[in-house]
Amino acid sequence: MSDRVELQTEVDAPRILVFPLLATAEGLAKWLDEAEMEPRVGGRVRIRMRDAVGVGEVLALDPPQHISFTWDWETEPLGQLTVVAFDAIDHGKRTHVTIRHVGLPTLAQVELHEEMWRHWLHRFEPAARDLPRKVDPGHT
Repeated sequence: MSDRVELQTEVDAPRILVFPLLATAEGLAKWLDEAEMEPRVGGRVRIRMRDAVGVGEVLALDPPQHISFTWDWETEPLGQLTVVAFDAIDHGKRTHVTIRHVGLPTLAQVELHEEMWRHWLHRFEPAARDLPRKVDPGHT
């Protein structure tokens, strides 16, 4: 049995502009319902998806490529540590994005989280399409 969900997409925008959609509260809120995130190792993560709230702590941050954080449900804990990771990889003028959620305790949880992340990935794609296609020379 697999304990993970892994989904991928490719968007027509530079990684330096895509990464904030994955690693800042403002960016996450463009495709999730609400988000609070302190983008630093040890920083707090709180994400509302419909009526559920996921909470965690940033484990790793390597802009503009990777962020990972622990994940659990605020009101219905999974009973073990799970980790969500977002990766953004340059692919020419496009960005390849991977969403990975590992450590899920049962096949039912894997299936539930795969359906959940697939839904939200479909909202991520239009948010990424709204990004500029080129990096402003003043963007850091």
